[in-house]
Amino acid sequence: MLKIIGMTKEQLLGLHPDSLKRPGSVRLLTEEEVIYIAETLGAFWKYDYKAADRGKVGLHAELKSLVHSDGFFISRILLQYSNITTIMAEQQVMRFNELGVPNPDWVGGIPDGATELGKEVAEILGVKNAEMKKEDGRIVLVSSIAAGETLLLVEDFCTRGTGLTEAVLDILSKQPAVKILPYELVIINRGGLSEIEIPAKKTGSAKIMVKVVPVVNYRVNDWQPAECPLCKRGSKPIKPKATDENWLLITTSQQ
Repeated sequence: MLKIIGMTKEQLLGLHPDSLKRPGSVRLLTEEEVIYIAETLGAFWKYDYKAADRGKVGLHAELKSLVHSDGFFISRILLQYSNITTIMAEQQVMRFNELGVPNPDWVGGIPDGATELGKEVAEILGVKNAEMKKEDGRIVLVSSIAAGETLLLVEDFCTRGTGLTEAVLDILSKQPAVKILPYELVIINRGGLSEIEIPAKKTGSAKIMVKVVPVVNYRVNDWQPAECPLCKRGSKPIKPKATDENWLLITTSQQ
């Protein structure tokens, strides 16, 4: 059996997607393997509590929602490599196939993190890719989807369902007769959600419940700023994804 754990960065970047395939299927990666890939490629940071106990309190993450966290993934680093994108897309398709539901007419990757991922999933399933993009910080649907056609949404990581909610609301505001499948494929479910509820007051009709379908679940801790134990240790919050410098700062702050 192929051993992911212990591979160097160079070996991971040389990993061919077909190496995970068995006749008629793809081997599902474990939580440990997915996290190892993300860490080895420099796409995952987690707070070092042992270093903090030694006095190196360093920095911790502030999310877009302003909550603080002791772990952070950056998909643009993980998915900048085409073989890794294909591998993760195949893993997502494998999870989708386990649901036993018909293929959608369209697949859309929620931007910016899952744009290429969505294209890969659509190609593997043999369906159309729904183009979405960000305009003035908002997620908008570009493709024209006919009434009654089905759409499956794909995301890189799930924390609180903010990106999915925004995407669904924009799609329905433009093309209300599109049937959005009640599933969201993600690589890592880091927020612990099993479902994302989009309330009726937002949709203007009925509430929508979307099941989170991850390749793996990997819980990281989040706190409101006033309750953050890392702040109480003396660690300062920083937005890891704001700039490349910020990512370097947070990943080296406890060394």
